[in-house]
Amino acid sequence: MSDQTVVVVGASLAGVTSAATIRDSGHDGPIVVLDPSPELPPDRPPLSKQVLAGLWEPEQATSRAASRMIAAGVDLRLGVAAVSLNFADVAFLRD
Repeated sequence: MSDQTVVVVGASLAGVTSAATIRDSGHDGPIVVLDPSPELPPDRPPLSKQVLAGLWEPEQATSRAASRMIAAGVDLRLGVAAVSLNFADVAFLRD
């Protein structure tokens, strides 16, 4: 598809899903996910159900996201905040 770098800002469920979907859609170039937190945010549905019910350890709610990004070959950069965007250098994805 393209060798351009795709940058996803935020490693929330939406960010992780976006990165994996971009890869699954055929993008074979680099995908970078930036998140200002030094740790992956937990996947909220399991956090509010399995973890609070005592069925999962808290780490399990974050390991799914990490596994998904590793499987997709995503460059995850935790502790890195996006502070600006230069639209002159941005190429928008189109169908």
